[in-house]
Amino acid sequence: MIWDWANHDASDKPIFWLCDIAGSGKSTVAMSALETWQREGTLGGRFFFSIASNEASTTDKFCSTIARNLAHYIPQLAPHIAESIKRNPSFMQSSLGEQFQTLITTPILRRQQRVILVIDAADECKSGTQRKQLLDALCVAVQECKNLRVFMTSRPDPVIQSTLGAISIKAKVENRLHDVNHTDNVDDIAAYIHRSLDEILSPDKRQRLVEKAQGLFIWASTACRMLNSEATWDTPENVYDRLISVDKAGDIDDVYGLIFERIDPKAQESMCKMLALLLAAFEPLTVDEVQDILTHVKVRGSVKILAKNLGSVLSVDERTQLIQFRHPTLVEYLRRCSMTPATSKFSIKLAEAHGQAASWCLNRLTSRTDGLKFNICQIESSFFLNKQIPNLADRISKFIPRQLQYASSHWCFHVAESESSWRCILKKELEKVTETSYALYWMEQLHVTQK
Repeated sequence: MIWDWANHDASDKPIFWLCDIAGSGKSTVAMSALETWQREGTLGGRFFFSIASNEASTTDKFCSTIARNLAHYIPQLAPHIAESIKRNPSFMQSSLGEQFQTLITTPILRRQQRVILVIDAADECKSGTQRKQLLDALCVAVQECKNLRVFMTSRPDPVIQSTLGAISIKAKVENRLHDVNHTDNVDDIAAYIHRSLDEILSPDKRQRLVEKAQGLFIWASTACRMLNSEATWDTPENVYDRLISVDKAGDIDDVYGLIFERIDPKAQESMCKMLALLLAAFEPLTVDEVQDILTHVKVRGSVKILAKNLGSVLSVDERTQLIQFRHPTLVEYLRRCSMTPATSKFSIKLAEAHGQAASWCLNRLTSRTDGLKFNICQIESSFFLNKQIPNLADRISKFIPRQLQYASSHWCFHVAESESSWRCILKKELEKVTETSYALYWMEQLHVTQK
């Protein structure tokens, strides 16, 4: 159905909206389609929204990201993008619609062949206003550029539904992906579980897990990672028994609760504080950074070992060591735990985590060795504008440590989100800063965020 839509030049439905429940495989479909279109030379750009990332949960960098993609995937458009920017150099101060027009629509109008944009998890754009502005920009663009196609995925969303209207194809609820009991879903999950657990569980036990998953892939994949984990001290049989005994078939919250319950009771407090920090962070943190924060606020525990034991729900990038949540449903589960601490099994104190992160940021900013310094990037003259410094990004990367970059960008936000007791602690920490210029500046920032 997707291929037919993409290849139909005269289609009056330039947007394909794959709308489905969480964990049904929308992103996998998007990635498969994207790879095919990239090979064919029709892919123009991609943007995957994520509530787990500060940058990927807003539209602030959407247009610039797609513009870079266009120049990369379709090099012939690069001169037209540059020309469009030259004609409107102040476009970044414009509305999202005007940015879209400058960076994306105008260059695409110079191409005759088809261009496809892939937007995944549009509902994870946290601001409803931004989401509406993006959809409006897409609707205008596809009507102006007859060669533009947009493939988009999301969970059911009334803003998307009302905005796209008649110009989109929407996969209906009765279609394959929306019916978790559809024979294709059951067969796919059965193949996945039998292959993943072939040497771990007997065929009849594997089949019971297939039935327990109730057609929800995120349930099946999380369960398989639990059973395949090398870090667990439990036997596969015990893990299997716990999975089979959860209250509701296909309920991913029960599986998440089971994973956290299995952590050593001595490490439960450290685990909750680590998860709260990951949830509070405005962008993914590395293993060492989370360890540094916990050490700074005197919380014991090895982040490396905790992350390994939570490998079924957390992933650690081997190259960057960034810790990421495996699926948005986990982020939502932890947020619910933080909003109802009295009824939750796990103490996820989000406001406290913001306070701890703010304290760590302040420590990074005022560090005598690795903190703020005059002319930290060694710029030759203070009379240059940022845009006049040819290698500014390289200088920032070279002279400003990653932890200091994070602290500089997000300190005030963490203070604003922290509880009042932590703001009192931060105020006392600021008063200890001996250099008057730093002390006055940060006291002023604290005053602003308290307002």
